[in-house]
Amino acid sequence: MIKVKLLISLAILIAILISCATIQSYRNLEQPISKTLSTSIGGTIFRLNRSADLPNAFGKADLYGGKVDKGYAELKFLGFSDKGELLLSIQDINKSSTETTMDRYKANPIKVETNVDVLTSEGKNETKFTLDTEKQGEIIIAGIKVIFTKIQPYSISYILEDTYK
Repeated sequence: MIKVKLLISLAILIAILISCATIQSYRNLEQPISKTLSTSIGGTIFRLNRSADLPNAFGKADLYGGKVDKGYAELKFLGFSDKGELLLSIQDINKSSTETTMDRYKANPIKVETNVDVLTSEGKNETKFTLDTEKQGEIIIAGIKVIFTKIQPYSISYILEDTYK
């Protein structure tokens, strides 16, 4: 009788684990959508954080809602070129992870070491470019549309739209 109850409990547990949701990716924009925003020279126009569900042992989403970092995209306003065009900078960092629920929720966690490389401004994963808002009043970066509404000597106003929704 005890073996039957144990087998039934084990079958139910396996069914629950296998029936977890499939892994999904998420995008979280730090700035609000469809509102007029502004930033000054050196400021962030937008930052889009990416994450995904933490996989369990069966390759499904973590039952407890754990997430893994997948990187970010960030657009900054650097100022103006000699021609009066906007100077912009984009950092688009993609991360991958092999972490699973088995790694994260271990009773005796293993020691993890991380090496960080400090880069100079020349070594950053950053692309700088200019944008002539007289010819092109909007730009799409990482699925985020930036509509420039007002250009002033030391700041800009703009509206963000998510093209993925």
